[in-house]
Amino acid sequence: MTTPELRQLGTLNEVDFQRHPVWVACHCLDYDEAWYDETDEETFRPWCGVVPAPCQDEMFLVRTQFTLSDGTSLTGFATPSESVDNFGAIQPCLFVDGRIHSFWGGMIGIPQGQRDDLYAALQKGPDAVFPLSFHSDPGLSTLACSGQLQGFYSSPDLSTVECSQ
Repeated sequence: MTTPELRQLGTLNEVDFQRHPVWVACHCLDYDEAWYDETDEETFRPWCGVVPAPCQDEMFLVRTQFTLSDGTSLTGFATPSESVDNFGAIQPCLFVDGRIHSFWGGMIGIPQGQRDDLYAALQKGPDAVFPLSFHSDPGLSTLACSGQLQGFYSSPDLSTVECSQ
């Protein structure tokens, strides 16, 4: 078998999701492939199986549509999850000007500079952006992948979730 297209999470772009609306993490799934040593935990490949993808079994990224508070529509991706409204699991990301903008910052949060970069790229303030809604394209996954974001999220002590703009 030939090596599939392998991409690191941070290098995926809007064109990748136009060509392949579903990507799968290959580090756990493809351990028996000859090219496995070329992968790590952040390596993804296009999903070539049937859709909807069986998202309860592996980590998938699916093309997702975002609607900002002012009605602007944009594209990104997210991870379908059984945990609806668990933005730490879903981790919605938006493409703007060729960059990935995340709304989940884990323990440290999204630094103010990165938030400002998103507002500058959109040429909008927080009130025109939030709340924003997102939903994966229909039929791509077996799990839900939608929600509404009020801002940027973090979980500094792993027991609470904080939201800021």
